[in-house]
Amino acid sequence: MPARRHVLALLAVLLPAAPVAAQDGDFPVARSAEQPPAFLILDQDRLFSGSRHGRQIIDRNEAEADALRAEGEQLDRQFEAEERTLTQRRSELEPNEFRRLADAFDEKVVATRREQEEKAAQLNQRIERRRREFFRRVGPVLLEILEQTGAVAIIEQRSVLIAKQDLNITDEAIKRLDTTFVGEQHQDPDAGDAATDTDPPGDEE
Repeated sequence: MPARRHVLALLAVLLPAAPVAAQDGDFPVARSAEQPPAFLILDQDRLFSGSRHGRQIIDRNEAEADALRAEGEQLDRQFEAEERTLTQRRSELEPNEFRRLADAFDEKVVATRREQEEKAAQLNQRIERRRREFFRRVGPVLLEILEQTGAVAIIEQRSVLIAKQDLNITDEAIKRLDTTFVGEQHQDPDAGDAATDTDPPGDEE
């Protein structure tokens, strides 16, 4: 991600065109034929969390994380109950039989936890892909602002030590993004995978 943080201006080369709503040009940074700003400033995190489009993605991420967490807690309770039952049966079982059942239980716990770790890794990958897709779609909006102001680059706010506040286009970018994608639901390229990854496993004997 650090590279993307510094080269948003290169989106003109990398990104496909997308429809951008017409604007009246009324925002802090006005284009000047004599001396346009060399760069503009953007807070990417606030653009992501402050726009309706980004909020849809965040809500989906949180819902999937909550579902995976709930599934893990359910499995923990299930294993605790099975462990208690096995312990209670110990006096009834031959030592070899108890050891066989205990080993099988341990193997099931280890395998299940490995599966949960893999699901968590897959969720993290989906979250990162959704964020990248968000900024891909934001590209045309930012490019329009570059064109209207005459600036040559947009720099991530965290990379700037000090600058005039009127160079910060985050609020304007949020407004334009919300207008551009008004009424549009986020289309998640991972929608099919998410349901599969968070479905609780069936009971297996």
